[in-house]
Amino acid sequence: MELLPIEETIEIIEKLSFSDIHKKSIINLKENYDRPPLAISIGTDNVNYNGHFYPLRFGTYGNLSLIKGEEKSRKTFLKSMLLACAIGGNSNIYNPEIQGFDLKDKYIIDIDTEQDKYDNWLTASRISKMVGTNEKPVYPENYIPINLRENSSTEIKGYLEWLFMESEFKNKLGIVSIDGFVDCVEDFNNQTESKEFTRNLMKYASLTQCHITGILHLNPNSEKARGHLGTILQQKCETVVIIKDKGNYSEVICQRSRGKKFESFTISVDQNWLPYKSEFTVEENWKS
Repeated sequence: MELLPIEETIEIIEKLSFSDIHKKSIINLKENYDRPPLAISIGTDNVNYNGHFYPLRFGTYGNLSLIKGEEKSRKTFLKSMLLACAIGGNSNIYNPEIQGFDLKDKYIIDIDTEQDKYDNWLTASRISKMVGTNEKPVYPENYIPINLRENSSTEIKGYLEWLFMESEFKNKLGIVSIDGFVDCVEDFNNQTESKEFTRNLMKYASLTQCHITGILHLNPNSEKARGHLGTILQQKCETVVIIKDKGNYSEVICQRSRGKKFESFTISVDQNWLPYKSEFTVEENWKS
């Protein structure tokens, strides 16, 4: 990624009013700020707070989350489960712990940058089958799957800028899922590019008040997400989930959260290739 010439950088800085930035950025301690509204929750807190048992956050409006895992660890199956259960319908039989909030009049944009159109269609069809039934799928009008496999990282970033800042959906976005983040940058080990991409995601989520979630592979033989991009995303996401293949099932662990972590669980895939919360337990050494 090319840096701006020093003359252009100086010109941009000279046009800024740091006094205005200061005034706009003050946190007023005399005001009560509302907690970010939930987009997706997983489970409920077992502690009573003033008579309420609050849902445990996976993602809130205005913030980011990250799913990371090894190859073929059922990352995309987990994404399908999250989106389907957030939409509702019959999908919560697959995992009754997952709920969506205030999505009726908002769009769920499901972006895939890796699979070909056939496999992407199969993946997106899971949503319809989980919201309806395998025999009678339901096609939510606010769910839009997008395939960007054939596009360059420059084109993908341009598309995201258009989606969040210019498109007819920009004021009605609920959840935007990006599978996977690594294809949105030219070099996932370029610190400058990774920082800029992550800052843009934060800006998009904040300005549109949607929730952005996405998928990233792990570094080989590691629990760290891929490259500088993974390191920076992990720092900025409100929730970081790690998923690990255990053969007939996968373990789903909330590795990091700005709130109380949801309970770890496992998922399997049924005969119709639909993911469900399974009866297997998470190994003790993965609990955190």
